[in-house]
Amino acid sequence: MSKFVPNLNITENEWAILRLPSGARKLIQLRIDGVINMGKFGAFNVSDVIGFPYGQAFEISSENKLIPIESIDIGITDLAELDSEELLNGSSVDNRELLDVANVQKLTVEQIEEMKNKVGGNDIARELIQKMVQNHGSFDKKTSYSQEKYLDRKHKKFLRRFSISYLTSNEMLDYLFYEKEPFKIMNLSIEMLGLMMSIGNVMPGGNYLVVDETGGLIVYAMLERMGGRGSITLLHENDQPSMHLLNKTRFAKEMSLTPTSMVQCINVLQFLEPESEKPDVEELSKEEYAKLEEPMKTQYDRKLNKAKILQNVINRVLDKSFESLIYVSTLNPATFVPQILPRLRGSSPLVIYNMYKESLVELNHQFLRQKSILLPNIHHSVVRRYQTIPGKIHPLMTSRCDGGYILTGILVFPIENVVAVGRGSKKRKLNNKSVSESAESTPAVETPEVETPEIASVETPVINE
Repeated sequence: MSKFVPNLNITENEWAILRLPSGARKLIQLRIDGVINMGKFGAFNVSDVIGFPYGQAFEISSENKLIPIESIDIGITDLAELDSEELLNGSSVDNRELLDVANVQKLTVEQIEEMKNKVGGNDIARELIQKMVQNHGSFDKKTSYSQEKYLDRKHKKFLRRFSISYLTSNEMLDYLFYEKEPFKIMNLSIEMLGLMMSIGNVMPGGNYLVVDETGGLIVYAMLERMGGRGSITLLHENDQPSMHLLNKTRFAKEMSLTPTSMVQCINVLQFLEPESEKPDVEELSKEEYAKLEEPMKTQYDRKLNKAKILQNVINRVLDKSFESLIYVSTLNPATFVPQILPRLRGSSPLVIYNMYKESLVELNHQFLRQKSILLPNIHHSVVRRYQTIPGKIHPLMTSRCDGGYILTGILVFPIENVVAVGRGSKKRKLNNKSVSESAESTPAVETPEVETPEIASVETPVINE
């Protein structure tokens, strides 16, 4: 299968997202002889999940055997699983008699931990939940909804289930944004990533200039949309770009390995001064190459391939044919972006991202004073997660809602020394006479004289005392 088409089934050596009933996620690599340890939820062999479709849910039974199930959430809030007639002595209309104290649970922490550490699958988890309900001093004082909520929380905490999802750019971003440190990806949210791909006009066959300091996440999202057609020139400030996230995807081999690779890298100095940074490598003839020893041949081949890659990307810069700029960097955009714009072609969309609006305001003021930038604007997206219960809805108080800012615009090349004039009058010949069209269509109207009435003077009487 082509690397540009994602695998539908779980494949060895790929990276994937492991999802637990509690909502916790983990980034794993599916080594064929590996074992994935999930802590208190148990462990499983990678070879037992190879071949199943991505998104498949599993349940760990006794002796760590995996059982495919329909969904990771199936039956979680089902009270019938606990033989409710025996365990639950009804429910309360409200929670007025509910006592939420520390000693309401008769099981000790040591007893709960002992059951959690038993070898077994979900039978152990269900047995533990049943005993916790039986030893709960005020479970019958809860409302039916509170009982379901309690069981839902305990099932998600103890049930030994998991699912494996394909590592798309959205899955990777969502995992890093909520589970890990979002500052490593510059606080970028899924909504802002989608907006950048849309405004940047990323599509198959495009030629894009990218500055990516998120570890390759932006490049990965673009490669997914491009479907194997087009080119990306990655501009970076170091000797080598940091692409540790892209290396976990199927596009890892697209990073400047050959002159035909979709992603070509160039540093800032080579980009700003391409004429002086051209590679100086003399290509040997077949006779001269045959005289080299094997280690020297390997070294020469590597050096020649590197020179061809650099020459190819320098030619892209000199052609000034980039169709779009996507800029995600901590470098000050107000000083660096204006030096990039001359390498773009006309009508190129500009997308400059930053965590802070203040970093984009200065560049936006520059764009507003320039005739070559159309429609400069700063965008911001706020999306909050909400919890819905019967008759109520409220946002999760611990959720994140910010996702950075993007400055957008369209680069054009205005024509100099052109003065816009109004619509002139058209003339046509009629009976060998040049008559103004506007004069013919509009008859002359005599303006009547209007007599100005005389204003009578009024004397102000003087009142004598």
